[in-house]
Amino acid sequence: MIDIITPKDHMILVPLDFSDTSKNAVYYAVEMANLFDSEIGLLHVISNSALKSLFTNESEVALLRSRVKEELEKVKEELLDKWPNMRVRTIVEEGKPYKAINRVATENKCDTIVMGTNGANGIEQFTGSTTTRVIKSSEIPVIAVKEKQTNPKFNKIVLPIDLTKTSRQKIDWAVKLAQKYNSTIHIIMELDKDELAMKKIKANLLQAEGIFSKNNVKFESRLLDDRKYPDNLGKDTIQYAEEIDADLMMIMTKSESARLSQLFVGSYAEQIVNSSSKTPVMCINPKPTGAISTGGSGFY
Repeated sequence: MIDIITPKDHMILVPLDFSDTSKNAVYYAVEMANLFDSEIGLLHVISNSALKSLFTNESEVALLRSRVKEELEKVKEELLDKWPNMRVRTIVEEGKPYKAINRVATENKCDTIVMGTNGANGIEQFTGSTTTRVIKSSEIPVIAVKEKQTNPKFNKIVLPIDLTKTSRQKIDWAVKLAQKYNSTIHIIMELDKDELAMKKIKANLLQAEGIFSKNNVKFESRLLDDRKYPDNLGKDTIQYAEEIDADLMMIMTKSESARLSQLFVGSYAEQIVNSSSKTPVMCINPKPTGAISTGGSGFY
């Protein structure tokens, strides 16, 4: 029996460093909050390094917190001007950004973290490495956003499936998003020359199709041929998403095997998050199933 994650619909957390990249995430969070009737939490973390290098006493720190709070309130006011019924909370924290983000997410029973990523500098501390660390350690899904979209909907969702048991945990989230956004799920799997592996792939594909059919979710299935998609599933997922102009890719970010259970599977996960030119990526850390994975990369 699949141990799948059940979304709770509490708060959507948006870490902000006031860069354009981080602000892009707000638009996606607004769309999601409206559909799921969720509150939005706008969070800025004053990093330990900034406090040590710029400020020496409590009054200066208090002044900085006040200024940051004012900037967050401005973003909140802009949102409420457009969406008066939206629930928005502003939060200022101190510490290591990725740790503070995950702590706030836990304390507020957040459902999802939506944040920007795209190598920024200076005060733009949430993009790049912080996003990677949040994805690695978060217990809830993280949606990594790059470009601002005029219509931030998830109409086309790419769902790569491999042979791991944890891979199937994405299906619950795919169903939930698809029902709200009226999305079409694009299930992709790689062809395998091994006959036994191919049988397992087709069995997993049929299982996914059955769940989507039962929940009245639109879907299309595609087995990727090596002639057109010769690379690993990471690169092939990006290629396919770009070909269909996808709005979201959904991936798993941890292996179930004991030796990798605490590691972020960087070679594939970072490839998806960092190499995708515009498509947002929803990263889900798997819950234990109590069994060793049956094969595949341990990533999807």
